[in-house]
Amino acid sequence: MLKLLFLVHRWLGILLGLVMLLWCLSGFVMMYKPYPELTESQKLSTFSELSLQGCCNPGDWQPVADDQYTQFSLQMSGGNLLLNMEGPAGSQLLDARTGQPYARVDVTAARQHANSFSESRNLGVPVSLGSIHNDQWTVYGAYNPDRPLYKFASGDEAGTQWYVSSRDGSIVQITTREQRVWAWLGAVIHWLYPTLLREHVALWSQTVIWLTIFGIFLTLTGLYFGLRQYRSGKSGLTPYKGLSAWHHYTGLLFGILTLSWVFSGLFSMNPWGLLEGEGARIESALIAGGSLSSEEIRSVLGELEGRSLPAGTVKLEGRRLLGSIRLFAVDAASTRTVLDMNTLQPKPLPGDTFNRISDLLGGEVPELLETEDAYYYHHHEKVQLPAWRIISASESRTRYYLSPETGGILGKIDTEKRWYRWLFYGLHRGDFTATLRSRPIWDLFMWTLLLGVTATCFTGLCMGMRRLQLKAGRSRRRSISRTNPGLVRG
Repeated sequence: MLKLLFLVHRWLGILLGLVMLLWCLSGFVMMYKPYPELTESQKLSTFSELSLQGCCNPGDWQPVADDQYTQFSLQMSGGNLLLNMEGPAGSQLLDARTGQPYARVDVTAARQHANSFSESRNLGVPVSLGSIHNDQWTVYGAYNPDRPLYKFASGDEAGTQWYVSSRDGSIVQITTREQRVWAWLGAVIHWLYPTLLREHVALWSQTVIWLTIFGIFLTLTGLYFGLRQYRSGKSGLTPYKGLSAWHHYTGLLFGILTLSWVFSGLFSMNPWGLLEGEGARIESALIAGGSLSSEEIRSVLGELEGRSLPAGTVKLEGRRLLGSIRLFAVDAASTRTVLDMNTLQPKPLPGDTFNRISDLLGGEVPELLETEDAYYYHHHEKVQLPAWRIISASESRTRYYLSPETGGILGKIDTEKRWYRWLFYGLHRGDFTATLRSRPIWDLFMWTLLLGVTATCFTGLCMGMRRLQLKAGRSRRRSISRTNPGLVRG
């Protein structure tokens, strides 16, 4: 049985050794170079300042079947004022000045949007790279509403490329040559993200899940044999020599860490629904206190004609909060400001807002966080601070983090998400404490550990390649012996 287990470990190492090594090497890159993706503020920075001239004539729109909306928004696109209404049955995009459905953006309009973006960034004359469904940098399902996409490039030194949505003409992705190169060396390898695989979501997910499961088995068997062989030699701590000794030593030192990284990598995929959490849809609906009807949206929009918004507003959002309709001005930095419904000027939320929200959520006394806590912190992703924290009084002790400006939920940590935080973010990225996350402590910590795990994977891969070479050599000699026995004897 042990011999069979050892053979399984050996051949799994040969088959998975390169994958494990590439996961380590790409991990170094991902410490500093993320996958290119527009943040909300980066996308909003491409918007024109919002003008309410000619707003609004929503009388002719056809509401969705259930006539229930969760929110609406206004933004500019190529001089057009667009109204976007979102609800459980889908979303509608209208020309806010006419109330008619906004036509999909064609090639001519896409070029106009590309020209405007290029002029705003001094990129020169854009070159069309055609209409695409997806490519390496737009493979996410989040881009589906905007497909097909119009791809453009410029002749600037950075090699900038950008993508125009056929839905509303907005810029949905921007990449530079440097970002693309580093992403190929980092995230694309680490996440097994080539378009050919990633566009088939179920296949990609199962591929990653099963590779990590086999990686866990490979590491566990390696740890077993490494501990079993420890001090089993006639002299020293290992019975092996040369490359095998190095693999034994690094495996003993960094095997548990290797296991924790492969194990946490598995949980990053939430296999079979584990640790997904419930999301905050129900709580968001409670905080809203109801949906919006088409007549209510018509009434609000009818009062906006020619009104002035706070300077720098690029988007106007409307939704319910505790039953009342609220308007929020959004600037290019994605800062949201609640507005007085009559004057459209900033007006803070009522002082009892978060106590009322806490009562709805069954929470304790809300607390205004000025600094990070163990579940809401900045590392690879930014978080909004200050933020209100509400902890439920139930046994689950679910945590909610809410925006002071809008009352919206910024994050929810239930029991499953709490486990996910430690089993993935903690084990995989070293996000255990604020001190450990601080630079350069985190860099030194991660480099030390990554170098050790990389050495383990590299020596294991070299041993596997050497084993294949030996087997290939024996096969050649046997083949020669059968065809020219005299030659071998000689």
